[in-house]
Amino acid sequence: MSELATDARIPRATYRIQFNRDFTFDDALAIVPYLAELGISHLYCSPLLRARAGSTHGYDIVAHSEISPEIGGMEGFERLAQALQRHSMGLIFDVVPNHMGVLAGDNQWWMDVLENGQASAYAHYFDIDWNPVNPDLHGKVLVAVLGDHYGHVLDSGQLRLEQEDDGGFAIRYYQHRLPIDPREYAQILGRAAGAASGADAAVHGELNELEREFAALPARAAGQPEAVQLRRSGKQRLIERLRNAMQTLPSLREALQRAVEEINADAAGALHRLLEAQAYRLAYWRVASDEINYRRFFDINELAALRMEHEEVFEATHDFVLSLAARGVVDGLRIDHPDGLYDPRQYFARLQQGYARRAGLPRPQTDQPRPQRPIYVLVEKITAHHEDLPADWAVHGTTGYRYMNLAGGVFVDTTARSRIDRIWRAFTGRQLDFEETAYLSKRAISRTTLASELAVLATELQRIARMDRRTRDFTLNTLRYAIAEVAACMPIYRTYIVERPSPQDSRYIDWAVGRATRRSRTADPTIFGFVRQTLLGQTFEDADDALRQRVLRFAARFQQFSSPLAAKGVEDTSFYLYNRLTSLNEVGGDPGVFGTTVRAFHAASADRAARWPATMLATSTHDNKRSEDVRQRINVLSELPAAWRLLLRRWRVLNRTRRTKVNGEVAPSPSDEYLLYQTLLGTFPPQGLEGDALAQFRDRIEQYMMKAVREAKERTSWINPDAEYEAAVAQFVRGLLARPEANPFLDDLRAQSARIAWFGALNSVSLMLLKYTSPGVPDLYQGNELFDYSLVDPDNRRPVDYQRLERLLGELRTLRERGTPPEPAELGEWLLDGRAKLWTTWRLLDERRRMPELFRDGNYQGLEVSGARANHVLAYARRQAHRTLIVVSGRMFAQLLDDPGALPLGADVWADASVAAADLPDGAKLTNLLTGESVTVRNGRIAVADAMATFPAAALLAVG
Repeated sequence: MSELATDARIPRATYRIQFNRDFTFDDALAIVPYLAELGISHLYCSPLLRARAGSTHGYDIVAHSEISPEIGGMEGFERLAQALQRHSMGLIFDVVPNHMGVLAGDNQWWMDVLENGQASAYAHYFDIDWNPVNPDLHGKVLVAVLGDHYGHVLDSGQLRLEQEDDGGFAIRYYQHRLPIDPREYAQILGRAAGAASGADAAVHGELNELEREFAALPARAAGQPEAVQLRRSGKQRLIERLRNAMQTLPSLREALQRAVEEINADAAGALHRLLEAQAYRLAYWRVASDEINYRRFFDINELAALRMEHEEVFEATHDFVLSLAARGVVDGLRIDHPDGLYDPRQYFARLQQGYARRAGLPRPQTDQPRPQRPIYVLVEKITAHHEDLPADWAVHGTTGYRYMNLAGGVFVDTTARSRIDRIWRAFTGRQLDFEETAYLSKRAISRTTLASELAVLATELQRIARMDRRTRDFTLNTLRYAIAEVAACMPIYRTYIVERPSPQDSRYIDWAVGRATRRSRTADPTIFGFVRQTLLGQTFEDADDALRQRVLRFAARFQQFSSPLAAKGVEDTSFYLYNRLTSLNEVGGDPGVFGTTVRAFHAASADRAARWPATMLATSTHDNKRSEDVRQRINVLSELPAAWRLLLRRWRVLNRTRRTKVNGEVAPSPSDEYLLYQTLLGTFPPQGLEGDALAQFRDRIEQYMMKAVREAKERTSWINPDAEYEAAVAQFVRGLLARPEANPFLDDLRAQSARIAWFGALNSVSLMLLKYTSPGVPDLYQGNELFDYSLVDPDNRRPVDYQRLERLLGELRTLRERGTPPEPAELGEWLLDGRAKLWTTWRLLDERRRMPELFRDGNYQGLEVSGARANHVLAYARRQAHRTLIVVSGRMFAQLLDDPGALPLGADVWADASVAAADLPDGAKLTNLLTGESVTVRNGRIAVADAMATFPAAALLAVG
């Protein structure tokens, strides 16, 4: 066993399922036998807790103590869990600790905050700034949900006061419900009492008394525990009394109805006064960018961040899922977006300790250099290629973004970088490198989408500066500028400083400050020294403890800002601008790094085997910009730069009449056109499309391009869409993919995509060989056991045809039982329809089940390859006890084979290429786990022609 092994149940292989109302627990239950036969050990679920009604992803959770009723509720979950246990399988639960869904009236915690403000029992659950820069928002939450300016919406009658079934009052705005502070019921009751004064003395008296008692409830600003309880109990008592009075005094109900109608009729007066008295301020949705005063998930107003650093909040949000884990129903946890947390290290320690306490286990030691980890935990964390996951986190690794980019990059011809670069720049006219593109994008996001978060940071830093005579002269504007510059220069998503910086944290802060200082044109560059000191959590030696703690809090807040800034600026902007080779533009990737060398792959794999052997190996995920198979197709372009250049020239001329002019500029832009051509080559079926199938494909590409051009934020955007430009792009897509009597482009696309698809399919099979034999836990995203040519969500959440998958797996099982591997002609068909990928996946997952110790604990050794074709081979060994597995993978097939349809088999292709035999003796026999064939070691080497005699991948096992 590895020295890093724990008592946690480490998955052998996971299968990611996206649950929603169209794919429920019962749907998943039906495919459990198929997944078990495929070799999966754990179902890896999207979030299962109750989310917003109709949610397609589950990350907008509104209740942490119940399973979503839309996907089957607790009963359905239990049925699925029992079925998994019957097949010796487990379940990985997706936990969302950073935020909750709000604003639609279905989150009871948030509704309580809007009703009671700082006097809410949940006021400290959400990360709300109750004393923001704008004094009008002191003690209030900005609720930016209006479709127009507040005054226009108010005057138009779209905001309506209503009395609810329980007797209470709320404001309705379309799907939004906004509660009324119970103290302010007095305004409504007073108006009703006035209307009833001359008609019914009993009603008048009752309403007057209720008005006085509601008005006497503790004020929101009190915010003390006793005030919270008094408001809650007092409201309940008075609501019950009001409800009883309405039942016994019909005219009282009528008086209330008249009062509500009068207030709604007097929108600019009575209704406005009522709204101004609430713990929230309604605003136009565009105001959020500048004045929002609660932390969000990125820039999404509907997702409010939680203060998970408070143990009470942690317990309230995690008790249910940790109890499921303690019962053995859940084997592991996938933690969404830990970079949004104030202190991730503390959070992971609480997870392990909370699980152990509920499971009756000894308290794990989580304050060690390598903490104890009794439950399997993965983090959805993006790490740069030069960044290490903190070793003192009580986790087993990440969800595999790094591996996805590392392994995919092996199939890029790294020597073609300058040629592809010239082709892209010539076509698009772009000159900036990726680092500069990312810097400018992040700087723009900080000034627009995340301007309110930047303002909060700058104001707090100014307060800190004014607490010391040596820094008090720094102005708000220069501080805001300096923070934005440093954040835009950060080479990673965030640091993790709580008490003191680690060497890695210090290195990245110094890097960012240094870059920002060199870029700066500010009149006082000394401000960057102050910013650096504060971001490192440091103060002057004579500073008091209060200032030190404030500085540390600021450093933590900055860290929670730099992460969404990177996500919005890099993934959601730069990736759509810098599209030189879009297979490199993947979550967790760096498009400025052109592929992965074999040497780098070996080094990273050996490091993973030694330090993070239970981390996840992903190749496609629900967060992908493009599926693994789309990327493997686009990688082929790096092997064919001359052909790619000529194709772009031909297509540009061929489609010149389909472009239009919008505001004096060509539409689509050259950059968007370049992106579209790569997308089409990566997704168009090699057999072509006609009729309804072509129309559906056209719709998918059009929807994708709408998202892409808005994410680029160059000619249009989500916030300020340019309808004319978007219409021009849509028209261009429809023209390219139309089927009139003649469409030369579409015919050429089919021919070119068929060529690219062949080599891309070979790439995909090789990628599966690497994934299922590398150190780590392989993850399979739903449906990707066959070729899948999906794009970014929602395209990658389309239904999966599991009946077809089950049928194909059954056919492959029959072939294996008969001992009849495919003939070359049949293998060609397998490469076109995906069976070669399914076969590789199934056979290797089955071997992982048969020999778990080898794949879980085996060491990693990169193997030397020699011969004329050595550049087309990647080989390594996994060794554990008496077993040795030698993996031989092909790469860059377009250069190797030249002609689509050719297979990379035998001596005619591989010539004298050979692999070092990892110290196995001459004469040793190895069995190819994919074909059953035997390969012999000769002169300390294995001939690649022997290893890949009948199948384009080899996993060679030696025992003894």
